[in-house]
Amino acid sequence: MVTLKEQIDIAAPFERLCMWADNFEEEFVKWSPLHLECRLLDGGIRTGDRVRFYEIVMGLDYDVTGTIVESVRDEHHFRFVFESDKRTAVITFEGERTDEGCRFSHTESFGMQTPIIGPVMNFLIFKVLYRKKANWSLIRDDMILDNLYLSRILKDGKYPERIAKEQIKNYAPRDLMKGAGEDALWGRGTVY
Repeated sequence: MVTLKEQIDIAAPFERLCMWADNFEEEFVKWSPLHLECRLLDGGIRTGDRVRFYEIVMGLDYDVTGTIVESVRDEHHFRFVFESDKRTAVITFEGERTDEGCRFSHTESFGMQTPIIGPVMNFLIFKVLYRKKANWSLIRDDMILDNLYLSRILKDGKYPERIAKEQIKNYAPRDLMKGAGEDALWGRGTVY
């Protein structure tokens, strides 16, 4: 199993981050020009709700449907965890109040979680069947870009410019990062 985690501290009120999460279906698409669709199939992000994400990163389609397996929220923190229908991806979005504003964490885990067969199946999945889509640095770059865009959205109310769908394949997250600013944030995430 491979887990990538990126987080960013944002000088914006936690309540603004919560409003973004409350409007996730609309905000997901506006969040990044690489995001094309988000459907809250049951209308929300509560435990048991079904969700579909669709984005294109460097010509690779990531069209994933799954279920929210955890959704918690209080006045200082929220966390929602999505598991793909194929049970090979778990995506976690987490927000928390800080003294300076808020912190957003974005974690993506890939691979089968079963202890005995998991390593063998993960080898087949990542090295044979989906070798091209299992580009960890590309996925990590996309996560970093998402965090930079979210910071600008919450601090300045500025959304990134959209890219025509037929042109998206020509853009790498690292290229778009230059326009998102804050190059100093590169390399702050973890892979484990």
